[in-house]
Amino acid sequence: MKKNLRNAFIAVLAMVGVSANAQTLVTFTAGTDKGKQTMVASDPDMMTKSDVTIKSNKAAFATAEYRFAKRSTTNFSCTTGNITKIVITESAKASKKNKNQITGFNSENGWVVDGDAKTATWTGEANSVEVIAANNKVYADKIVVTIAAAAPAAIAPPTISGETTFTEKTTVTLTAEGAKIYYTTNGDVPTEKSEFLYTKPFDLTATATVKAIAVKEGKTSSVAEKTFTKEEVKVVNSIAEYKQLTAKEKATLKLNDAQVLYTWTTNKGNTSTYVRDNSGAILFYQAKANLGLKQNEMLNGEITGTFDLYNKRIPELVYAAGLTNLDKVERAAGSDAKPKAIKVGEAIDNLCDLVALDEVKFTIEKTTNKKGNPVKNFYVVDGNKKVQIYNGFHLAAYNDMAFDAETEYNVVGIVGSVYKEVPSIYIIKVEKNTADGINTVATETINANAPMYNLAGQRVGKNYKGVVIQNGKKFINK
Repeated sequence: MKKNLRNAFIAVLAMVGVSANAQTLVTFTAGTDKGKQTMVASDPDMMTKSDVTIKSNKAAFATAEYRFAKRSTTNFSCTTGNITKIVITESAKASKKNKNQITGFNSENGWVVDGDAKTATWTGEANSVEVIAANNKVYADKIVVTIAAAAPAAIAPPTISGETTFTEKTTVTLTAEGAKIYYTTNGDVPTEKSEFLYTKPFDLTATATVKAIAVKEGKTSSVAEKTFTKEEVKVVNSIAEYKQLTAKEKATLKLNDAQVLYTWTTNKGNTSTYVRDNSGAILFYQAKANLGLKQNEMLNGEITGTFDLYNKRIPELVYAAGLTNLDKVERAAGSDAKPKAIKVGEAIDNLCDLVALDEVKFTIEKTTNKKGNPVKNFYVVDGNKKVQIYNGFHLAAYNDMAFDAETEYNVVGIVGSVYKEVPSIYIIKVEKNTADGINTVATETINANAPMYNLAGQRVGKNYKGVVIQNGKKFINK
């Protein structure tokens, strides 16, 4: 009898051991397990450990604490088994300075915040799980993901793809190699008797959670799911009205005979496009992306983006992944954009606009840079008002900034920034104020192989006719 009890006890312990081995805990610790550190929506942060990948459209995983931006969407996935539990623990630092930040995570799709508001927990079974910080930003110290062991010869669940955030509609694609796919969009768990057998991509026009299974050779996969969220955004009728929005607010801007004033892409791939309508000007900004708008184009239609104030001053329509595109914008070539003639004191009221300062002299202030090297800063001063003249677009023609304090100049550029209440005009063109607007006139080049630029700082070919800059000098190329 005792022997039988002992054997039974051993069997129970063996079963417990098997049960324990049937799941794996993968722990991500802030400061140790790192991803990137971008917080940029168009450059998703991601970190992977033990076949688990955490990817967010706007987060920072390389900091001392994991940071999830407000409204960010974060996806958890595993390649070797289904996720059965996720526990996200609020950072100690966040608890001291801003209690209950963990409540930033929404309570939909199985997420529960504990009574002390220290952890957010998801339970279920899926190979892909999402959480949205819908209410506020979240700082976390630790993330623990529990993975159930995959059954032998199990059928992999379908892959669900499509833009998870949209304004009108999104197209959903399901894939599962060699298997039939059944899905639902009403939250029910799909079965082979489900109404929808997947045959081709389909559109969603409202917020919905897509759940799908794969069926092959009598075997059924676990359930894959993904939530697609329709964002309701307001529509504004002009750039001036768009600039009255609250920072970080998404909205659709109606473009009525708007014109592209200037567009510039940094060596890091960030594109700034300045656009004006009859109510004012604004900057379209895309981090590591480019809408492809061209200088002087005329725009009519609608574009959606996130309103923001760069450095709390410069009004921007910021590219929003899945929302910002030119699908509803009619584009046509336009004539050269005309700069707005202003006085020095009016620059601050014309941020992002193309402006002209005529017949002005520069005040030169000498200082040193961070390396201790001498530099010159150029200003136009009128009483207690001044504006800096700055090569903000890094045009080759103005690299040396060889201006003097005795000569009158005509300046054309974009009011691109404000520092300590002093606006800066980013140079597009600077000419000495002579009878013909040209300082040095020649009929032939000094070095025919040197690069040639027009007065807008754009590189041109040898067949270009008109005033050009080559070897740092202006001349007429005939």
